Amino acid sequence: MLRDAIGSFVAWPLDLIFIDDEVFAQGSQQLSQKIDMATAGAIRLLDMEEDIFGYSCTETIGKEDLEHIFRHQELGVGVIHTYIRFLYDNFMRGNDQLSNRFRFVSSSLVNKALICREPDSCREYLVKRFMASSTNNLYLWPYNSGCHWLLLAIDPLKEVVYFLNSIDGEWTNYPDMKQLVDTSIKVFRSQRQARVPRTKSSNITWIKVQCPLQRNGIDCGYFVMRFMREIINMNQIEIPITYFDEYKCAHYTRLQLEQIKEELCQYFIEKRLLSI
Repeated sequence: MLRDAIGSFVAWPLDLIFIDDEVFAQGSQQLSQKIDMATAGAIRLLDMEEDIFGYSCTETIGKEDLEHIFRHQELGVGVIHTYIRFLYDNFMRGNDQLSNRFRFVSSSLVNKALICREPDSCREYLVKRFMASSTNNLYLWPYNSGCHWLLLAIDPLKEVVYFLNSIDGEWTNYPDMKQLVDTSIKVFRSQRQARVPRTKSSNITWIKVQCPLQRNGIDCGYFVMRFMREIINMNQIEIPITYFDEYKCAHYTRLQLEQIKEELCQYFIEKRLLSI
């Protein structure tokens, strides 16, 4: 009986928890105030080992990154990369099948600004990343166009690019990005001396996935993080055009996005990036 559980902790299904908007807002405001006190002027560093992006680096997490999460604002690369580290630690580390199947592309080394300024270095990084493939791999690349996050899932051996855009845009809207990916795959093909049919030699297969769509102008980063989580959880190289049946929906609910934020917050605390 429910009354027998009073005074103890009970695992309760999320879909049976209803939070009043006013109470939810008050809780978020109080938590934000705690963050202000705990992180005032603070910079946190998170080590990213070589297996994650193909090179070792240190990710910088600032107070503003934490504020963006708790106030549900647009996310920067530091938060996206921290969630990638969370996925690596909690899903892939120690799991040879997942760690060999899924890899990540750094949004710090390949983004809209760098593609325009340093296209050669972007291409060299992608090709080097692809050359690390020993079997079929799916490379997950959160791409920032300057004001929007979308996800590319690239299978360089099959020369297939899955395009997941939560605002339902086309890849033709990102010509610099598409040209970089196509060129990098062709260079990768040449370096591994692969033979492809003549009809295929100049064409890379791009697939627009009918993924869940956002209903505002700020959720793109949260959607990209959830896309990556679901792709890894499904453990499939091929992404269905209509998306995975297990996760198919028109839009993510607030609770589905809150799950991602909760995982981030717990990881921040675990890695001592946040103490409240």
